Amino acid sequence: MKTITKLFLLILVVVSIQVNAQQWAKSLEDKKNPTFFEIQKAFNDYYKANPDEQNPGEENDGDFEKFKRWEWYWEQRVSTTGEFPPNDIVWNEWNKYIANQSSKREKNMKSSGNWMFKGPSTSTGGYSGIGRVSCIAFHPTNPNTFWVGTPGGGLWKTTDAGSTWSTNTDYFPVLGISDIAIDQNNPNSIYVATGDGDWGSLMGCTGGAIGDTKSIGVLHSGDGGNTWYTTGLNWSVTTPKLIRRLILNPLNSQNLIAVASDGIWLTSDGGTTWTNEATGYYFMDVVFNPTNPNYVYATTRSNGNAQIYISTDGGYTWMQVTSFSGITRIKLAVSPMWPDEVDAVTVNTSSGLNGLYYSVDDGATFTEYWTATDCSYNLLTTMYPPTTSTCNGQGVYDLAYAIDPSDFSKFYLGGVNTWSSVDSGLGWSPNNYRITGNGNPGVPVVHADKHWLAFHPLNNNYIFECNGGGVYYSNNGGVTWNDITNGIQNSEIYRISVSATVQNDVICGLQDNGTKQYNSNSWSDVQGGDGFQCLIDYTNANIEYASYTYGQISKSTDGGVSWNVIVNNNGAGVNEHGNWVTPYVMHPTNHNTLLVGKTQIYRTTDGGSTWSQLGTISDTNHLFIAIAYASSNTQTIYACTFHELYVTTNGGGVWTLIGTNSNAMNNIAVDPNNSQRVWVTNAGYTNSHVSYSPDGGTTWYDYTGTLPNLPANCIVYQTGSNDGLYIGTDVGVYYTNANLTDWIPYNTGLPNVLVTDLKISYNNNKLWAGTFGRGLWNSDLYSNTTGVSSFNNNSYVNLYPNPNNGNFTLAYQLSSSIGEFQIYDVVGRVVYNYSINSIEGTQNIDASSLSNGIYYWQLSTGNEASTKGKMVILK
Repeated sequence: MKTITKLFLLILVVVSIQVNAQQWAKSLEDKKNPTFFEIQKAFNDYYKANPDEQNPGEENDGDFEKFKRWEWYWEQRVSTTGEFPPNDIVWNEWNKYIANQSSKREKNMKSSGNWMFKGPSTSTGGYSGIGRVSCIAFHPTNPNTFWVGTPGGGLWKTTDAGSTWSTNTDYFPVLGISDIAIDQNNPNSIYVATGDGDWGSLMGCTGGAIGDTKSIGVLHSGDGGNTWYTTGLNWSVTTPKLIRRLILNPLNSQNLIAVASDGIWLTSDGGTTWTNEATGYYFMDVVFNPTNPNYVYATTRSNGNAQIYISTDGGYTWMQVTSFSGITRIKLAVSPMWPDEVDAVTVNTSSGLNGLYYSVDDGATFTEYWTATDCSYNLLTTMYPPTTSTCNGQGVYDLAYAIDPSDFSKFYLGGVNTWSSVDSGLGWSPNNYRITGNGNPGVPVVHADKHWLAFHPLNNNYIFECNGGGVYYSNNGGVTWNDITNGIQNSEIYRISVSATVQNDVICGLQDNGTKQYNSNSWSDVQGGDGFQCLIDYTNANIEYASYTYGQISKSTDGGVSWNVIVNNNGAGVNEHGNWVTPYVMHPTNHNTLLVGKTQIYRTTDGGSTWSQLGTISDTNHLFIAIAYASSNTQTIYACTFHELYVTTNGGGVWTLIGTNSNAMNNIAVDPNNSQRVWVTNAGYTNSHVSYSPDGGTTWYDYTGTLPNLPANCIVYQTGSNDGLYIGTDVGVYYTNANLTDWIPYNTGLPNVLVTDLKISYNNNKLWAGTFGRGLWNSDLYSNTTGVSSFNNNSYVNLYPNPNNGNFTLAYQLSSSIGEFQIYDVVGRVVYNYSINSIEGTQNIDASSLSNGIYYWQLSTGNEASTKGKMVILK
């Protein structure tokens, strides 16, 4: 039990907390479901009146920056009036596309890509990282087996304590995992909460769509993660929802509790049915009493009114037990050594620490024992040591709390950095820090933004930390930390650039993990903070450009060893505030000439030493998002904001508005041989995702074909081809050319992941893809001489009965005696294989192990392929 000393009380000075970065959202409190534009306006109005609260910088990643990530993502995807799409829209639209493709697979689809993962999947540890990890769960009897969840890269498993990792969730159209629950009596029974429960690096706002990935509910696997199925908590709604915690009753594996943005969900039959036992509140955390699961503790999140709730009947009824004010988020911790005590860390409306509380009566009452109203006690600040001017932090985004199960005196608290206490929370010192020095010599360096802290249940000497860079552990109380992320593929890449002179030389801008360089299978960190648009000079691979938020651009002339800022993000002219992802491009024939787009287009002709405005665009009211030179006539330049497209045909002297689009535009491709032929990708969900003009924007045609109704994010034209075009969407890559009548999937080997950028390296004929959640990939370019062709007229395939109970007959006549029959599920995963060893015949197939549902089947040989539509299994 904690004791608050008289000295401790005397040295605390209560002062008013500074106006906070969430203050802007208060104007939205009366709106149940504000639109994107209402949220955006509230934010802009507040910061226009309070400009000093903007604090961009590589070591300050606050609420302003997180809003800008959120804004960049959603501005492209909301409706014309600002409504957010349904949570399950990606899942549904992908399934519609798969079903539609089943009737087209007999057609000649040629090559569909052969994607290979290129990284990053290794880091040197410390501040370096790969990507954000949200949660961790452990095998009940095998100490070397555990799982981690990522916000955009799926579920990952290790069986050798982190030496190697594997995943089986690549073909989910939703790749976010916010919590994992393992049945302690049957570790093959695994439940996962989908989505990004921490609101995401893309930020969340009051009432708005939140999270890097949205939740479709809880999924369950009964075979250790090989196959997954939806449970009764399976959301198909128009209101965005997220789950942060999912816990399983240690005494009853049929009983689970999920806390979500719309209440507390409970199941008593292993997930078949769920009931919402606390509607009307946003719940963020939940824990069982360590020895009596009838007692359950939960917390809400709110813009100033977060509270603690308790249940004494296993989660069926709930009672509020606190009356906090000015609290936005609360994290709980319990210990089996003192099961009647509950500890809580509270976050103020500035996202900093409000105070630490404890209860010694099973959560009935709480007492504050550490207050941070004097900001020098703010353990969630980015600064060390905290000062009276640092009341803010990132607690609404990254917050973790844990008590050593075998030593009640040892506490760990994670925010931007990790702190530890050896006296049950009465005194705290930094346990790891995001950078070296800064007044804390000897403190180990670990990546920032702590999302989860957990002790290994089979060996309490090990504490694990999930943060913005990966997974780390310490087995000596935090004296040293070991990075075990290597092998996980979860990097969130904004933009990439490939070298024209050196094979396999790629530079990538990553969310939260800086700018990284890939060179012949080796990765290196070249810039910190966030990474965005980047370039490699096509005449000299040692000359590179990288960028930070809002268009701060740096240049290196020694291959990324040293950098100098050539464009800033907080001044006037070219140094003004740009888009979150600010575009800049290099002239096709003069490598010293570059263009950057902010509210205007700016040009340098000396490699960034000096800049001038390129003409005047008077009618734009947005920041630029894409720029493209016409290679055949460099006097022609195209540039677009999200909703306006401009062209100049005299090198920037005069700009002409040639298109407006209520559906956000985001990328441009120009025919390298004809400056008048231009393609533009469109985001949103309005069934029009590629537009084409043959005459410089005078007339436009829809070029979408039967692409899935998902945002198109990028496009690249293959030089020397017959109008070969590749686009990246929210689920995968697609290809077309002048000989094809439609787009074809170009996804073989590529996970179902959001593709943010595509580039071609002609020195080795590779297509490169940057993804937001699964890192960097490449594939051979399209070939019309490889791949499979359709069945000839003499071939015959039939399957009956249909529907069936999993047992059916396959009848066939083929031109080749070697083939394969496959069944795949609605997300494209192969779930059944059967080898064909004769030219014709009938075969009784037993696929009764498959669950009820809709499937698709395909029979293929060495030079033939066919899919004959749906197969329904009903038992």
